Amino acid sequence: MSENKGVNRIFLLTVILYVGVSYALSFLSAFVPAFRNMSNYVSILISQMLVFVPGFWYLRKVSHSAPEAVQGGGILQLIPYRKINIGTIALVVVCTYLMYPLIIVLNAISMIFTTSGTEAVLDMMQGQNFFLSLLFTAVMPACVEEFLFRGLLFQTYKKSRMLPAILLTGFLFGCMHMNLNQFVYAFALGIYLAFLAEATGSIFSSMIAHFTLNATSVVMSFLLPILYDMAGLDPNMQVQAGGYASTMESSELLMFLMGITVWAIVAVGATCGAVGIYIAICKINHRWDYVKGMFSKGTKERIITVPLIIAVIICFVVMGMRIYIERMG
Repeated sequence: MSENKGVNRIFLLTVILYVGVSYALSFLSAFVPAFRNMSNYVSILISQMLVFVPGFWYLRKVSHSAPEAVQGGGILQLIPYRKINIGTIALVVVCTYLMYPLIIVLNAISMIFTTSGTEAVLDMMQGQNFFLSLLFTAVMPACVEEFLFRGLLFQTYKKSRMLPAILLTGFLFGCMHMNLNQFVYAFALGIYLAFLAEATGSIFSSMIAHFTLNATSVVMSFLLPILYDMAGLDPNMQVQAGGYASTMESSELLMFLMGITVWAIVAVGATCGAVGIYIAICKINHRWDYVKGMFSKGTKERIITVPLIIAVIICFVVMGMRIYIERMG
């Protein structure tokens, strides 16, 4: 069995476990008080373990079955956990914030059709402990999700062809969020994170970028109620950012689209700046020549297989169900 087939089966297993356990817990919460009153942090921990365990088990299996391939280094030899310097870390943070306007634009566009993903994240963080929220929604996902997507999947796919590997892992990263709202910007974010990992030769850089974005969301969720209070507004007020195009008034839709246009102009300039910072990151890590030539290498081994197609179908079925339930509700 090829490596691509192996990791595709692991991704399918991850999706099945993730969806199955999520719906099982939702079903049990209707009958068992313990599940109904489960902490958000416990829910996040369970979901992250469902993402982490299959991939970790696969890598353990590979490192034991073919020790000569990793020269006794185990999982650390299969996933590029190379140390990066302070200068690189600072540039990664700056580059990530320059990508932020693009993420805002993509998120806003998706919110014309659905807001379930954004609302779910905001609701989850309301009234929670700041440091625990930072740990469970910023640190943990940055480590676990990068291990799977920029680690196991991307490091395997890129042995075949680099560009399809970057695009596919970004696409799968979006799919794994299981809602259209987050799928759109997570797709773009996944592509950026893969390029970042190649710029440094280490997924520590993509982990830092992932953490930066999630931590910013956590900080904003705690600052907004304070800002509302200082402005004399109701801290519990729900900000209706976006919505369905079909239910918006003409004036509301026009203002919303104008806002997206302004942010799009900002995003173009900021993204150009991010490209400049990205090149600097490559050069600091002596990988600019490698990055310029990384698309010219590869094999003809097929990356997309039946298990991967099934996994993607499951993800889109779940997305469709959530949109339908949201529209009916």
